[in-house]
Amino acid sequence: MLAVYLCEDNPEQLKHYTEVVQRYIMINDYDMQVRLATPSPAALLDNLQQDPPEYALFFLDIEFPAEKTTGLETAITIRQRLAFAEIVFVTTHSEMALLTFERKVEPMDFVVKDLGREQIDQKLRENIDYGYQRYTNYLGNTENLFTYTIGGRTFKLPMGDVYFVATAATPHKVTVHAATQLVEYPGFLKDIADQYPELYRTDKSFLVNLDNVSGIDEVNRRLIFPNGDETDVATRRFHEVKTLVQKHLKG
Repeated sequence: MLAVYLCEDNPEQLKHYTEVVQRYIMINDYDMQVRLATPSPAALLDNLQQDPPEYALFFLDIEFPAEKTTGLETAITIRQRLAFAEIVFVTTHSEMALLTFERKVEPMDFVVKDLGREQIDQKLRENIDYGYQRYTNYLGNTENLFTYTIGGRTFKLPMGDVYFVATAATPHKVTVHAATQLVEYPGFLKDIADQYPELYRTDKSFLVNLDNVSGIDEVNRRLIFPNGDETDVATRRFHEVKTLVQKHLKG
C-alpha cells in the first residue's frame, strides 16, 4: 500500500487538501491510504519514526513559522529514512523551488498556492495519479506482483500481501483476500493457478499463499491467517499442506 502524509500549518487548507486526496483515492480505488494529516513537521517525523511506511507519498508545505523544523528539512530527513518516498511541496514560497533541488530533495512536484484552489486541487489529483504510477512501476521492478483487472483497469498487489484467492458467491468471479484489502473481480481459479504457481490449491475453492499462514486448525482442517480469515483444506491434501506450513512456521 502507498501511504499518504500531509503536513500543512493552515488548518483550513490542511482539512481541504486531505478531503481532496481521500476523495480522489476512493474514486479511483487506489491501493493508498492517508496515514496522517498534521500541521506539525515534528509530529510527522515522530510518526515516521514510530511506524515507518514501506512506500509513501508526501504533500508538504515548506515554511512552518511556529515550528523549529522547516518543510525542506523535513523532506531531507524523509529522504534519509525511507527507501521509497515521493515528495510534493505545496507552498507560497515559489522562490525556494531551486533550493529543494540543490539540497538533493528531488521533489516530484512543486505546487504554488498562488494558483488558486481549483488549480491546486487539480495538481493534487495529478500528483496522486503520478505518484501511484511510480509506486506500481517500482513494485513491478522490485517485487513479485499479483495482477488483476476490473472494468478495463489493471491493479497490482505485492504477492507478499496476498493471503489467498477464493471463488466468489457471484458466478465467474473470485475474491482476493490480502493484508490490506478484499477485492472481487471477474476470473477463474484455474486460470489464476496457472498464472501464479506459488499459490497452493488447498481445496477446489481456494488458492493459498502458504507463506502467510499463521496457524492450523487440525480438527476442522483449516488454515488461519493473520487477520482471522480461514480457508478449507481438502482431506487428501491436509497432510502435505500441514507439513509445508509447519516448516514455514518453524522457519
